[in-house]
Amino acid sequence: MTNFNSIKDELSLRQILERIFLRDWPLKLTALILALGLWVNVGGLRSPVSKRISNVQLSLSYPSDMELLNASVKEVDLIVTGDKNKIDKLRREDLVVVLDLSNFKPGDRTLTLAPENVTIELPSGVKLEEIQPSKISVRLERLEEKEVSVKPEIEGTPAKDFELYGFTVTPQKILIRGPESYIRSIDSVSTEKINIDNRSESFMAKGIGLNVINPKIRPLEPSVDVYLIIGEKRIEKIFNVPYEEHGSRRVAIVSLFAPRSLIENLKPEDLKINKSHVQTPSVVLPDYLQEKIEIKSVKLR
Repeated sequence: MTNFNSIKDELSLRQILERIFLRDWPLKLTALILALGLWVNVGGLRSPVSKRISNVQLSLSYPSDMELLNASVKEVDLIVTGDKNKIDKLRREDLVVVLDLSNFKPGDRTLTLAPENVTIELPSGVKLEEIQPSKISVRLERLEEKEVSVKPEIEGTPAKDFELYGFTVTPQKILIRGPESYIRSIDSVSTEKINIDNRSESFMAKGIGLNVINPKIRPLEPSVDVYLIIGEKRIEKIFNVPYEEHGSRRVAIVSLFAPRSLIENLKPEDLKINKSHVQTPSVVLPDYLQEKIEIKSVKLR
């Protein structure tokens, strides 16, 4: 009986082994090959590889009330390790190394670039090992505001026998914002060019942009209005104006500056000398010429 049970157990074990290893063996062999291939594909049999990625963009993040004036490095080289398939798919253009400067004070600084103090998006299975160069120099400055005057930039020539008398700007002054070392020496900003070619009368130029060359300086007003005063060309003319002093007839030499049509028709007798003191003589103009003629000088003889 004992021998029978032993033979029975031996047959059962054989059947089990045959079922595992011999039945449907082509299907099982195929499954084993696929499993091995998958393992190799995901790196089960691969050792990690290292690769240098050159000229990756370096981005420095800083507070809004600060400005980065210069940085000794704008691109860095990376040493990464990990799965070869994933590393081979990395493209320099898709990577950005970010260094946070939020806790730094204004001034010149030498900063360390290391995997633990930068931020970069890498696929799982890929690790940043080293950054080259490992140190960079930067200068941070606090942003300030300053009020400066606006000066129109004018080009062209008015029509024949006309000239530009002057201009008024609205607003006359604006605020600019920039690093303190930059705006300290700025007292004015210019506008974009305003053309006055062949103009024969005054006009308003609205919404004229400001021409700030330095990209670090930002005007807080986007534009201004400029009123340009154009009139007849002016000339200077000398008049010998008679006047009386203590019963004696004398002559004052008066220099006037005015539009040609006004001054050419003016006669010495149209002018009067007001001489309360010898040192401060003045000329009295006809009412219709008030504020139209500039008195350059008055000399008494």
